[in-house]
Amino acid sequence: METPQQRLERESREVEQALRGLFALPLDDGQLRQGMEELGKRWAFPRLLALWGPGLYFRNRVVFRPFILAHFPVFTTDVSGRASSPFEGPSAHLFKQWLEEVERREDVELFRRLYSLQHQGLSWEARSVRWREDLRARYATARTRVERQAVLNRFDLPLLIDEATALALYAADPDAARPFLLAHLPGYWRFAFMGSSYWEKLFAQARERGDEALALELYRRQVSEKVWHRDALALCDSIPEPGALVEALERHHPSHWLNEAGGTYLELARRRGQDVLPYLLRHLRDVRQGLWGRLGNRDLFQLVDLAREQGWWGLWAGLMRTSATPHTYDAEVVRLLKDSRLPEAEVRRRLLLLAGVGQELNFLGFGLVQVQPLTDDTAVRLYERFPDLVRGPFQAHVSPGWVGAYPKLMARAIEREDESLVDFLASRVVMVPISPEPSSWHPVVERLSSHYTALLERSPEAFASRAGNVLGKVPAFAIRNYAELVRRNRLARLFFERAHASYVVDARAVRDMLESPQIHVQALAFRVLAWDDDRARVLAARNVDLLQAALLRPLHRKTRVMALGALRNAARDESAARQLVGRIRDAMDLPDKRYPKEALLGVLAELLHRWPALRGPTERPVVYGEAP
Repeated sequence: METPQQRLERESREVEQALRGLFALPLDDGQLRQGMEELGKRWAFPRLLALWGPGLYFRNRVVFRPFILAHFPVFTTDVSGRASSPFEGPSAHLFKQWLEEVERREDVELFRRLYSLQHQGLSWEARSVRWREDLRARYATARTRVERQAVLNRFDLPLLIDEATALALYAADPDAARPFLLAHLPGYWRFAFMGSSYWEKLFAQARERGDEALALELYRRQVSEKVWHRDALALCDSIPEPGALVEALERHHPSHWLNEAGGTYLELARRRGQDVLPYLLRHLRDVRQGLWGRLGNRDLFQLVDLAREQGWWGLWAGLMRTSATPHTYDAEVVRLLKDSRLPEAEVRRRLLLLAGVGQELNFLGFGLVQVQPLTDDTAVRLYERFPDLVRGPFQAHVSPGWVGAYPKLMARAIEREDESLVDFLASRVVMVPISPEPSSWHPVVERLSSHYTALLERSPEAFASRAGNVLGKVPAFAIRNYAELVRRNRLARLFFERAHASYVVDARAVRDMLESPQIHVQALAFRVLAWDDDRARVLAARNVDLLQAALLRPLHRKTRVMALGALRNAARDESAARQLVGRIRDAMDLPDKRYPKEALLGVLAELLHRWPALRGPTERPVVYGEAP
């Protein structure tokens, strides 16, 4: 088997020979473009830009420019597969001429790519230095704002500017340079760890011109915590009006990570009290407790004590939810529950303030939230005094997971016959593959399994309703390995494998499972509705509106086959079949190669056989007789 390098060398030689043969033929631009498209499919083709790029561009820029951009490489090699810059060697003159031509024509995208390719052999720092030198030189020769903006557009590459270059650009044209400077401005960590100095000269020039937007952005990105602490206290002492003070503090708040923000917030709160609370509440995530309790970050605990003394319960609760460790949060809940001097209503109010999400991070397609977990003993203590809080606002704080299984809370909820809390705890336990080694999870799983098994034997209707409630609470993407889960978790085996025939007695439970965000719960509903039973057929027909969506949504092949079985049961009358036939025909046109089209075609054929009126013109049989 050839190595990647050997494959690159072989394909490079083959592409070179094919290119020479193609260029030797008397082809028009369209034919040449077609031949190049075929060669462009080869792995080594883009890296041999020196053999085809300039020739195509100068032959017909309009025809071949899209092709060049589509196959432009990040780096180039020679025909031997070794890294080689086209701006050196035999092709250097041609590529320099090409770069000058695209710059003259103001072809921004192609210029950026050629310019980056010109410096492919340089280190990141050397490339940045060369980029800054060329930027200053071209910017100095630009005479009008239009020309200066064109230079900035061409050199808008993912590189960082330095203060000397920034001063030169800003002095020549502040309005044109400002967005470019902000886009290429180094952040605080580059200054902190690479020995760069704070851009005091540019900051002073921006202030002299009244350019607060640039000055404040420079300040927020580059200011050190020591300087920010000094300036924040100066603002605190010089601005008497609370609203103006909060606005000024926001404008000067650093945009980088803060390690010792708690001390600044504590001093602000001591000096101005409630005036700075809106500002503090917006930036609680900057305060962190650390790993050593009060020895790790005394500012946090002093700020919490100050908030408690002054009755700033919003700040107190926010610090507990956002900045404290789970141990500190749990201790604060216990302290409240033990405080016999407070009225019952006040204890409840403060507990409600403590409940909820601390921080939240949202990304494309998923998000993360911070919730402080309670210990099992604290959860039981809270449940004994305020059971409605555990079932409601504190439900997320007692969720079984990496913090533990909450065996005591679960046992207490079963003893009280608290169906809501038991079902919630079961919805978290049912998705955990239990390790074979002894742990606190085993008695929890066994207790819950026995509880629901007894319910199934006593009343299948009640079991179906409760199981539907449990499965409907399982979060999306919570089950990673279904086979491993049902093998190790007895409760999961009960719900997903051993009792699915019992769900047909509760129509609402089945519909809830179809609408579940968890795909394995939906697959269970598909299996239930595909069951060869009249009750399953009735339920499938009642849920045809949800089942037909399975035809066009992305699903694994095995899950889609289950859904097709349910759809077959759903077609009990002609109206339901008519609704499904159109969707099935649309699904037949999907380009998904893993789609089980043969099974889908079987469902369509069955429907058309049972209801001939639904057949299209090409689906009706044609009988040929003898000619008269």
